[in-house]
Amino acid sequence: MATVPPPCTDAFDMHPLELIPWFRGRPPGAARDLLYTAIWNTLLAVAFTILGAVWVSKVPILTFFGWNLVFAHCIGYTIHVLFAITGSFPGRPIRRSGLGRAVYYAAIPVVGVIVGYVLGATLLGWLQFRTTILTPRGLATLVALSLLLSAILAAILLPRERAARAEADAAREQARAAAAEREAAFAQLKALEAQVEPHFLYNTLAHVVSLLDEDPRNARAMLERLIALLRETARTGSLPATLGGQTDLVRSWLEILAMRMGRRLVWSIDIPDELRRVEVPPALLQPLVENAIKHGLEPAIDGGGIDVAARRDGDALVITVADSGVGFGGGSAPLGGSTGLGLSGLRQRLAALYGDAASLKLTEREPRGVRATLRVPLSAQA
Repeated sequence: MATVPPPCTDAFDMHPLELIPWFRGRPPGAARDLLYTAIWNTLLAVAFTILGAVWVSKVPILTFFGWNLVFAHCIGYTIHVLFAITGSFPGRPIRRSGLGRAVYYAAIPVVGVIVGYVLGATLLGWLQFRTTILTPRGLATLVALSLLLSAILAAILLPRERAARAEADAAREQARAAAAEREAAFAQLKALEAQVEPHFLYNTLAHVVSLLDEDPRNARAMLERLIALLRETARTGSLPATLGGQTDLVRSWLEILAMRMGRRLVWSIDIPDELRRVEVPPALLQPLVENAIKHGLEPAIDGGGIDVAARRDGDALVITVADSGVGFGGGSAPLGGSTGLGLSGLRQRLAALYGDAASLKLTEREPRGVRATLRVPLSAQA
């Protein structure tokens, strides 16, 4: 069944490094986020070292980079921890909108910058610098700096959030449409499975009438087969579609056709017992057999044979229906009737149910005939 994507998360939930597509491709997790923060902090330290090298020319560049690296990690991981803690609260602020959201995403960086600067100055032993930071002027400078950085980050992240929300809405709409199409295809297949095509019924009854006088025993046998087919059809229509149920239905159908076609139809069914209980889409098997009769055996003067088989291939169910009829290009005849579910219709419905995971291929047999090979996933049964 198609799944609907979850609502788009807040853009600020993402790590700043996820602005780069390569980083978005890594699986999320605490360890990944800690590593991303270390990389982000180091990049900021490099940037501030390059920008500040002009004004701190008397300090060796590596020493200056070391100072920036300490402050960047102290500030970065403080903000990381604050977001992690507050983000786990019930009714967390990132679910809000408007003023509350703006205040939250501005306040956390401000607190993180102040605490990070104090922690960095303490680690470096800059006690006088730590005192300066905590003065009104120092705090105002840090607040202005953190608000500026938050505004820049918001200007980058918000357009991505709007794009992500639009993508999520489109994906949910596509998923709903796919689910509706799948349900419609399944319902259509189920309805087709629960009916006997009128022409087949009429032709069979007409054949019974023609046998009543000259061969009453065969007429009775055909009526019994027809009753069994109708009973099987009614039972199958009210139960989940299984390969065994569809096999029994096809078997009854072939028995009646064999009585009508005589020696022109020879058939066999090889379905392992362990596959009979496998659930499959309704009306999966009969169209293949019907196609082989209509386009393969009926146009052949001497008829031919049909072999139905199924096997498991890994996580897939493979069904083959092979006939020894006229092969590609043969004509059509009305004897077998038709459910109205041709192979093209079957392909369309399988595509709606499984997408590219299902396939139906027709190949020519030697010396004559056609083999239909149907492959559907066992792990995504209808």
